[in-house]
Amino acid sequence: MDTLRNILLGLDPYIIWAFRLVDEPWLGFFLGSSLLCLICVVFGDITSLSAKRMNRKLYGKYRDEMVRHHNLSIQALEHTDKAAYKAVNKQAHEAFGKYFFSQAGAFTLSIWPVPFAMGWMDIRFGGIPLPLPFPLPGVGDSVFYPFYFLPMYILIRIFYGRIMRRFAFYQSILLWAKHGSDVQMRSFVDLLKPPSPDNRPDQAQKKND
Repeated sequence: MDTLRNILLGLDPYIIWAFRLVDEPWLGFFLGSSLLCLICVVFGDITSLSAKRMNRKLYGKYRDEMVRHHNLSIQALEHTDKAAYKAVNKQAHEAFGKYFFSQAGAFTLSIWPVPFAMGWMDIRFGGIPLPLPFPLPGVGDSVFYPFYFLPMYILIRIFYGRIMRRFAFYQSILLWAKHGSDVQMRSFVDLLKPPSPDNRPDQAQKKND
């Protein structure tokens, strides 16, 4: 812990300047916190996209297996093949579990800077009550820094994703990190449509093989 604290103290001059851009304390706190949140989002995004790129073959395999087995289970339901549905649906759940946990790991990589940022915030603002504009029931008239920092991080992360996707270069980066084929999961709404002869599970299995 002392090593981590020393590292954060070493980074202090490179972070605290953002909180001193303006003389007004509250405005400086929100401006500095916003910039710190943005840095966390950017570094986390770079790490997550890099991991997806390096593991794209494995992630793609999990994703394609999940989609394939799910679509086969839909086809089995279309033909009221209960035995085939149970068998394929079990495989679909297993594939979903693999893909879900792989993407959970990628998400974890996207938020790794947050604990370090909060560690620095704790050194600077830990134990200091920050007043609220108005009292909140069950909270009072003051809070500590996580009350502001965490919602700000979430909002900045949301806006960052929406804004960055408008730029062509970022779309190219997302494509660079993309995994899996373009085949999409079928919806259960498809069960309301009349089945076609080519959608039998055995025929779909042959096509995928």
